[in-house]
Amino acid sequence: MKTESFNVPGISCQHCVNAINNEVSAVAGVQNVVVDLASKTVKVESNEQVSRDQLVTAISEAGYDVSPFTNTIPLN
Repeated sequence: MKTESFNVPGISCQHCVNAINNEVSAVAGVQNVVVDLASKTVKVESNEQVSRDQLVTAISEAGYDVSPFTNTIPLN
């Protein structure tokens, strides 16, 4: 089992949540999908055979773009 997280800035309503949940849940090997409207993120638990590209494709097929997470560390 592995967990992938995606930043999906276009999530704006419950319809978006349902559309992404339905598409990603349909990918064989996906165990759990959590679409968070407030943080505009999608967290997916799946078996090891599911690739990140498959999940990005499923989110795209639901009509949403995926942005990579960034981890910014401020420089002093």
